[in-house]
This record gives sequence, structure tokens and C-alpha cells, in this order.
Amino acid sequence: MTVASAPGKIILLGEHGVVYGEPCLSVAIDVRVGIEMENGEEFTVNGRKMDSRRHTYIKHTVEKLWKGEPLEITTFSKIPSASGLGSSAAVTVATVACLLKMNDTFTLEETAKKSFEIEYEVQGGGSPNDTSACTYGSAILLSNEEKDGFVWKISQQEKNWFVYPIDIPDIKLVIGMTGIKSKTKKQVEKVRKFVKYSSFARELTEEMGSLVLEGERALKKRDFTRLGEIMNEDQKILHTLGASSLELEKLISSALKAGAYGAKLTGAGGGGSMIALTDEHEKTAMAIEKAGGRAMVVSISHEGVKVWD
Repeated sequence: MTVASAPGKIILLGEHGVVYGEPCLSVAIDVRVGIEMENGEEFTVNGRKMDSRRHTYIKHTVEKLWKGEPLEITTFSKIPSASGLGSSAAVTVATVACLLKMNDTFTLEETAKKSFEIEYEVQGGGSPNDTSACTYGSAILLSNEEKDGFVWKISQQEKNWFVYPIDIPDIKLVIGMTGIKSKTKKQVEKVRKFVKYSSFARELTEEMGSLVLEGERALKKRDFTRLGEIMNEDQKILHTLGASSLELEKLISSALKAGAYGAKLTGAGGGGSMIALTDEHEKTAMAIEKAGGRAMVVSISHEGVKVWD
């Protein structure tokens, strides 16, 4: 039997901008997905025959990486699906880690690279941000600029990304979930059309990139007041790009009124979740719940993917 566990993730700064070559700052959070694999009579997931509709990422990963006997696969998840918290990335990373371990080829870098390949093929595009965050843990900066200190480089169709580890303290964040499924592909395409036909939108994505780097500096200085301000500026851009929603704005407003340093959507938007940086975790969570959201206080997961047999 082989078991792997991977954390979820939230994007502190830079979603959507990352699609256009801008940097992105993400952290792993202490809600995790677990995958367990053992030999079986046929390929199954949680007792059901594995199929591409229910088990899209798992099936694609198995077909790509496994040449052995049928496997019985069991999944465990604390990450709500389609919530902007990296559920599909965590499932993919944990599945890849299991299979690489069974093939005696497991490393963090290989897990990150193979996981991105899977997500790219399934989704028809994207960046390695989510899969790298779930693989590495703690905090990462994804950038297309090469400088000293990156942990791995990932390439796809002449695009290059470099993953840099970011030192982050043991902070807690409040997540507010709208309960509306976030459809990543739809939201990315919506923003893409705006960017394609508007120089103003392109300038906004460049501004987002500058905010990411400024946010990284604030995080390193432990200047949470400034980091919160940057999050608020980033949210204004995301709203202008059309990535937000009335439900998200309501939860964001409630968090700020409760005293949060900053609050913004995380992930593709259109639904899904928002995050709040605050010292008043319970007060902020209660405000989000009162505004109609489901709140969850999370810590940083300094451990990325883990695998054992």
C-alpha cells in the first residue's frame, strides 16, 4: 500500500495575471487531500470503477504514469471542491506522488513537473502555480524571470516558469466560501477576452505583477498592514477585470468592516472563496458567516506533499 497527502493552496496575490506572464504569490494551507493505493482486481476509486467523468485527474494520471496491475484507489479530502483552494491540484499532486513512489522515481521536482503536465492536458492550458504550491508547501513565488534561488524550472510550449521558495511566518488566514462553484476555465476565458481587446486590461495585469512583488517584500518584512493594503488594491483590479462577483464582494466587505488588514478573492473567482488577512480571526469569521458565507480559519502548511509505503 502507498499513501500520499498534499495540502490545498490559496493565492495571496496574482491570480489571472499569472496567465499573462506576471508573477504569482501563493501559500499552502493546512487542509489536505489523501490518496491511498493498493493492488486490486480492477481500477477503482472509492469502490467505483474508475472513469474519466468522476475521476478526471486521477484517471488521466494513472494512464500517463502507471503500467502495472490494476489499482484500488481511495481518496480523502478536507478541501471543498471548486472553491479556489486547490482541490484538483492537491488530488493530482497526491496521485502523482503515489505513482512515482511506486515507480521508485519520487522527488518533489518530478512530482511538480508531472502534476503540471496532467493539469495542463486536462484543462487545456494554465500555469504550474497551483501544483507547485501543493507540492512544495509553505509559500512560493512563481515567476517567468530566472534569478538565483529557484527550486525548479518548468517549461511548456516555449514558456518557462521558475518556482522560488518564500519564507513565511506561522500566520493564520480566514477563508470565506460563497458556496458557488468556481469554474476556472470559464473565468479565465472571460478575463482573456477583456485582456485581448483592451490595452487598459493589459495594463491592469502588469500592475498586478508589480503588486505581487511589492507584496512579497511586505511579507518578508512582516508588514501585514502593507500586505493587507496590497491585497485590497489587487482585489480592485480583479473586480475591474470581471473576476469577482456580488457574493464575493459581500464577504470581502464584511471582513474589512470586521477589521481585516486586507481581503480579496482567491483563485479564478466568479464564486469560490475569498481570503482575509487579520489578527481578529474569530471576529472576521463570524462576520463572514453573518454575511452568508461559510468561514474557515487556516494555518500555513509548511509541509508540501508527503508520501510513504
